[in-house]
Amino acid sequence: MKHLRLAFILTLTLVLVQACKTSKTANGNKKNTKNGLIIFQNGVETSVNNLSETIEIDKKEFSLRFYNKKYDSENKEFHSAQIAAFVDKSEFDKVKVGLSKADIPCFEPGSGMAPDKSGKYETLIFNNNGHHYTIYENPESERLNLLEDSGKFLKLEFEINSLYYDTMEVKMTDTKLKEFYIAFLIDRNLNGTIDKGELKKLTFKIKGLDE
Repeated sequence: MKHLRLAFILTLTLVLVQACKTSKTANGNKKNTKNGLIIFQNGVETSVNNLSETIEIDKKEFSLRFYNKKYDSENKEFHSAQIAAFVDKSEFDKVKVGLSKADIPCFEPGSGMAPDKSGKYETLIFNNNGHHYTIYENPESERLNLLEDSGKFLKLEFEINSLYYDTMEVKMTDTKLKEFYIAFLIDRNLNGTIDKGELKKLTFKIKGLDE
């Protein structure tokens, strides 16, 4: 009987240890999801989890979806998603993990571009020296769409319906651009440095225009 009891205790211990490991893994995956980025088009969400990825999209509207904390100006917690768009790949390549934002023209202090009169960014602007400073602070916020509020993190959306390049605005359905680039940054610890896991570098190729 003693041997049976000992065997039972050992088995129970192993089960509990494995359950703890599984729980930690699940929580870790959940955390990774919060650090990820999602491309949404045609009713489908495509996750982006690597630092650099190439995405093929249709020549039509799409959006960037992601999780971030609420922008809290009262407590000086300035959580934002900074989105810089490029046509020039050499400028895009200057954005790297480990650099201070102050050393990168598109993310340096004061480089956030003002939204349109509506309070939103009506178009994706290609600018080597500026970025879209996207925040969500309250229901009156216009820069991002609130999709989900799970408490600590909000699921937010940045819509891209048109592009601004060569001094003109062009609808996504009319663009002649075959390829463009987006650097997507959330400085989660607010330390002014691009740390590992905070940056996504996306190369967008538009289907049907590479022929």
